[in-house]
Amino acid sequence: MSVEADRLYRFAPRDRAGWILGLGASQCLTLAAGLLMSTVAVSSSAPIGLAVVPLASAGILAFARWQGRPLHAWLPVFAGWTLLGVHRQRRWTARIPLLGESGDRKRAALPPFLAGLEILEASAAWTRRQRLGSVGLVADRREHLLSGVLRVQGREFALVERTDQDRLLAGWGEVLAGFCRERNAVARVAWSEWAAPAGMEEHLRFVESEAMTPTGSVHRDAYAALLDGAGPMTTRHEVLLTVTVDTRRARITRDPNAALDDAFADLVLEELRLLTARIEDAGLAVDAPLSPGELREALRVRLDPTVLHGFATRARAGFDDGLVSEHNVGPLAVDVELAHVRIDGSWHRSYWIAEWPRLELHPAWMEPLLLHAGGVRTIAMVYEPVPPSRSQRQIDRDATRLASDEEQRAKRGFRIGARHRRAESAVLERESELVAGYAELEFAGFMSVTAPDPAHLETACAEYEQVAGQAGLELRSLDGQHDAGVGVCLPVGRYPTARRFA
Repeated sequence: MSVEADRLYRFAPRDRAGWILGLGASQCLTLAAGLLMSTVAVSSSAPIGLAVVPLASAGILAFARWQGRPLHAWLPVFAGWTLLGVHRQRRWTARIPLLGESGDRKRAALPPFLAGLEILEASAAWTRRQRLGSVGLVADRREHLLSGVLRVQGREFALVERTDQDRLLAGWGEVLAGFCRERNAVARVAWSEWAAPAGMEEHLRFVESEAMTPTGSVHRDAYAALLDGAGPMTTRHEVLLTVTVDTRRARITRDPNAALDDAFADLVLEELRLLTARIEDAGLAVDAPLSPGELREALRVRLDPTVLHGFATRARAGFDDGLVSEHNVGPLAVDVELAHVRIDGSWHRSYWIAEWPRLELHPAWMEPLLLHAGGVRTIAMVYEPVPPSRSQRQIDRDATRLASDEEQRAKRGFRIGARHRRAESAVLERESELVAGYAELEFAGFMSVTAPDPAHLETACAEYEQVAGQAGLELRSLDGQHDAGVGVCLPVGRYPTARRFA
């Protein structure tokens, strides 16, 4: 009897072919600028020592490293940080609304990294929500995007058998593949997994209730001791799946008498309906789309987890789907620092996952990072569906560029390394999978760590950096733009781009 080998997975290496001889665009431009300045200096009869300075400086910027990053990668960071100070955008405070205001003045003022966002209310008859029948959608007026959010659970993925893990992972791949079609209006799909220490209030109330055995009993004392030991390790996890539609790509047929926002809302709701069906077919648990109140609550909690205790008190007082009102969803103060961002009573530090594991992996390889009880953190994955036609064009360009780079290296006597060979093999594998009918998605990973003060933030970040390194991930701190990193970890469909200044 033959035993089937365990299925393993591998990430394709990042393309490092560069423009010329493995040099990236920024390195080539830096060296070209230095060479040009040195040439101009020599033509102007400047001393040789002075003429060499620009070229030497360009070489240092192109090849030297500081804190594990190339110096040329720090230039946009410090330039953006300097411009923030020039435009006085490092600190933001919200306008406090007056009671009785209505209309646009009643909406929450949002900081720059959330500017242009608005929570809309729509209805969908297919949802299983009986209480309200309303769905919250996030409209990004600046980027012309509209997003809907689902709450998803993996049904104890880490506890099931290896074959079941493979099946669930294959099902999730089929869920994402449904977005990779031609002329698709879905711009991106993102999941964000938020984890925070969970309170033991419900268990403690049960211990104090009459349903428990009398005070002083052995069983009661043993249960109380169990709660004391498990309390610090108890963690609450929440996974939100966000589907974002680019309204500029949408081709909709609508009632001429209906509002344009309603037509786009129907498109997002239809994508959510189809996605829900695919998720259930894959064996995952999915809830109805978040209502406007639930969406506002999720944003407030992830921006400032210190509100959790107050929310629990208000929930016991009988507030139903109204813990966060429309004017109260945003923060009151945001302080952007180079190494972190403070939002109300919480400090955040955001990371971009710059490198993924190189070795073959089992399905639960991220389990140590996802289950690490190191405080409050959010891990987000952003996927952009690639239509098959564009995927084939990209494969052809990558194959041509790698072949050209190999030819240039061979002519000049440079060695063709294993990294280059593996990149070529990865392109061939991508082409084979595309021909076989598999879909391709571009993706990026982010993580945001949250703490009540800078000291706890440093400790938590050190722990997560170590755990991520053990999993084969390289985290790069988003210095100077931690607020944008927090934004991409929120279920709003926003992706960090070049910072805009007023």
